[in-house]
Amino acid sequence: MIKNIIEAIRKDEKFSFEKIIENNIMTDDEYFEFLKFVYIEGVPEVRTSIDSTDLMTFDNENFYMEEKEMIRAYLEDVKEKYELDDSNNSTLVEKNLKVAIKESINYSKFGFSFLDIVQEATLGVISALNYSKRINDLNLEEGYFLKNFAIKYILEYQKKLLRDVKASELSFVLYLKIQMEKDQGRSVDEICKQMGIDKDYMGQLEELFDGYDPEEAISSEELMEKANSITQAYILENIPKKLNYIDEQILVLYYGLDEKVYKENEIAKMLNISLYNVNILREKALNKLSIDLVKKDFGTEMYSQNYIN
Repeated sequence: MIKNIIEAIRKDEKFSFEKIIENNIMTDDEYFEFLKFVYIEGVPEVRTSIDSTDLMTFDNENFYMEEKEMIRAYLEDVKEKYELDDSNNSTLVEKNLKVAIKESINYSKFGFSFLDIVQEATLGVISALNYSKRINDLNLEEGYFLKNFAIKYILEYQKKLLRDVKASELSFVLYLKIQMEKDQGRSVDEICKQMGIDKDYMGQLEELFDGYDPEEAISSEELMEKANSITQAYILENIPKKLNYIDEQILVLYYGLDEKVYKENEIAKMLNISLYNVNILREKALNKLSIDLVKKDFGTEMYSQNYIN
């Protein structure tokens, strides 16, 4: 299998981690060989996830407050640890935890808990550390393998859950988003481009859910089974991200997930935004990370917001 993957990449002269994970099941050993190939050959990666365009905006932030504060506390602990702790006293996993968190931010998508994603990414980093000797013997960059093993475990986790009940529930969220965009006067072409879906899939969602009361739709097993069936076409790479580029960068810089912890005035200068907006945007990013659109309580809270007329 790995030979077929490599041959296909040679032909395309590019690759997408999301497409690779979506279409293949690889052991860690196979994945290591795959990474070794794309690293040595310098094959460019194409990031296919669509950028977040504020898929949903909620007025009642308290609904997510508990999750948000758990995320904030976790990131603050990591930030404090790297500011105060002598790295020589840290384990290999602790030293590389920032890699797992940073990639979890980059690959945080609607429908998946951020803290669960961090846990999977950490397992990926642990797996990558098992290859340290081979990486060093081949004079390869260890950081590249740590990062991309974290990505493997994140995407495999998302793929597994997407193939389960979450696929059907996510399809209903996408249907709601389509209706919101239509209410705002956007055309079908604009909506499809923004959400990264084709017209046929959009039409199937509308045909399935139109005419149903939201609470009735989300509780109907028959509808959800049909939604699950058609949503298999809405593959992993097209699930919208929770965060946009500015969101990601603010969290990475503020919590020291790259090279160091940056001060607010430094972040403002680096991202070309006002100092006043740094904290506002950081809070907004934490709000987005806290959203799990497929919690069972989600429907009741969301429908009370009058998103469907």
